Amino acid sequence: MAILTGRYSNKRLKEDGYYPVGISIGKPRFPTGYEIREQCYALAPKGFMLKMEFEPYKEAYFQKLEDIGVDKVIGIVQRLEARAADEGKDLVLLCFEDIRKPDQWCHRTLFAEWWLAHTGEVIEELEEAEPSKEKKPKTEAESPEAKMEQTSLF
Repeated sequence: MAILTGRYSNKRLKEDGYYPVGISIGKPRFPTGYEIREQCYALAPKGFMLKMEFEPYKEAYFQKLEDIGVDKVIGIVQRLEARAADEGKDLVLLCFEDIRKPDQWCHRTLFAEWWLAHTGEVIEELEEAEPSKEKKPKTEAESPEAKMEQTSLF
């Protein structure tokens, strides 16, 4: 079994085989289409951190995990992973951000970085069920003007 990270809106979580656990301050107020099995506030950021820029946020989040204690955080995740494994599922640690967008980052990826540094284990992001809806700039050939041909009435 594996430990993964993901966002609540990932439609792949509707498939069997995942044990979704929220690690955010709040829970989704939108229908997810799947059951969030647990909410783990120990791995969530603190409220004051939500207004921080990336570097201070990362430092504060890592400090929060260190304050809890490396062994305790590892134990929490191992217990969640064991519950998932008992059901033959992969543990997925969830929050809200769509990190496919270039300007987005979140604490779940920071947690994966922290985990790697303390355990040597890689936590990957659960692949999205749908491609990103990011609007790509149209190339000249795709623009409506490129498909038009100017004609002369005279």
